[in-house]
Amino acid sequence: MKNIIFIEGVSGVGKSTTVHKLSDKLRSLGYSVKSHVEGDPTSPLDLCWAAYFTIPEYENLLIVYPTFAEELSKNIIYRDDYILLRYQVECTPLYSSELHAKLHKHEFCYNPVNTVPLSKFTEVFTNLWKEFAYNGVSENDYVIFDASLVGHITNDLIRNYNASEAELVEHIETLLHIIRSMNPIIFYLSSDNVCERLIKARDSRKQTPPDNGRIEFWEKRKQIDLSVLSQLSVQSQIIDITNEDWDSAISYIASQVTNTYC
Repeated sequence: MKNIIFIEGVSGVGKSTTVHKLSDKLRSLGYSVKSHVEGDPTSPLDLCWAAYFTIPEYENLLIVYPTFAEELSKNIIYRDDYILLRYQVECTPLYSSELHAKLHKHEFCYNPVNTVPLSKFTEVFTNLWKEFAYNGVSENDYVIFDASLVGHITNDLIRNYNASEAELVEHIETLLHIIRSMNPIIFYLSSDNVCERLIKARDSRKQTPPDNGRIEFWEKRKQIDLSVLSQLSVQSQIIDITNEDWDSAISYIASQVTNTYC
């Protein structure tokens, strides 16, 4: 493996688009690529629609729902002194409405009903990333992730724990240390006009326009991201996509990771 590539940036800047285009570009140059976009249930570094159970809680779940025992077991993501269990893929629940509601109450990352202590949150992700570091070395030259290092983690840490900037840096550095030998590199997509990008993105997704509060949130969030990036111990580059010149942006990123002119 030559690099793990993290495509980062606030909402609406085109992270998923960049992941797809960069993957195609690198493949056209003869490289093998594996990529994961937001919501990908196969992503080894993200937890999307994952429920967290202590072992006693999980054992009790099996007692209450014995007919689902085998199916639940198949959807275990990670087992330690706790269980991480997938209960939904994109918009599709994997179980009955009753069981889905029960599992949703144990959601680990996105607006959890009961948050685990911050130390446990870090432990869970540390274990997840260690498993990837142990098993993730493959025949692929590049593995590309959509917001798996900064974006998603910062969302969870700020929303669920009101984490300080120092805590954000500490958590991300802990994860980077695990994959250091995989040559991680970060490309942060930036636009001069966060509001404009957000409006365009939400319109393309058939979502309601962003209100002032949401716009202010992402403008502030961008400043937090940039400050965090400046404190990380791995290479990161800011990619200006204000003019939506995707061909130039993709060619530049490809040239940086391959050390060739693209």
